[in-house]
Amino acid sequence: MAEKINIRKLTIFISTLYCSLIFSSSLFAFQKGSTEDFLGHEVGVTYHTADQAVSSKEYLPIYPQEGTPEFEADKIAYLHGYNLKDTDRWKQATKDADLHTANVAEIFSEPLGITISAETTPTLYKMFGDLLVDSADNATKTAKEFYMRKRPFVYFGNHSCQPVDEEERLRQNGSFPSGHTAYGWTLALVLAQISPSHAEALIKRGYEFGQSRMICGAHWQTDVNAGRMVGAVEYSKLQTIPQFQEDLRKAIDEVNHQYSLLKN
Repeated sequence: MAEKINIRKLTIFISTLYCSLIFSSSLFAFQKGSTEDFLGHEVGVTYHTADQAVSSKEYLPIYPQEGTPEFEADKIAYLHGYNLKDTDRWKQATKDADLHTANVAEIFSEPLGITISAETTPTLYKMFGDLLVDSADNATKTAKEFYMRKRPFVYFGNHSCQPVDEEERLRQNGSFPSGHTAYGWTLALVLAQISPSHAEALIKRGYEFGQSRMICGAHWQTDVNAGRMVGAVEYSKLQTIPQFQEDLRKAIDEVNHQYSLLKN
């Protein structure tokens, strides 16, 4: 039998990692009282601003440079992903690329074992939107803007799994680290905290969510690896924020209520 994930130990480990990091300010600030995620969707005030995020530039190791064995491994991983084009795994990567809240909620509803929606779990559903801004944008911002790494589909002159109009936006946005991956990993950890009995399935789906970015051709494998680290740091940051803790308690109640309905 697979070893059970110990959520308590996981939380302690990531919290220790967070406390050891150097805090740094970001140059980006949202408008007071309202923000937009990086897809341009207006959301309410989130859990923290870009200025308050742990600066990813200060703790992430630099991505592999061209001509190194590590970069060759990145290229091999990309070609492996591109060879999956038109397969079921490529279709999954295409679905994972869509960050609209309704789509991501549907993706994680299956491993959670209930339907996540604005009607059934309103607090949790809103958290999905807030965490998109904080983990995919705020938490990755300093490293993305500092390095502005070229994305693999641009490097190879191919298309990704995303629509052409979205590719143009991706060209203007740094590849390192992966914001999608940071978001998926943060969500998986938060959902595993909400429902420890479903932790294995949630963490597995969060891992696949990140790997989809490499398969899609939007990110190098090392971007994805770094995105998971950013997601873990963001998860730890959230544990220090009272508003997140309040929403977390409400989300736990919502999820447990949905589980109770399944038993009736």
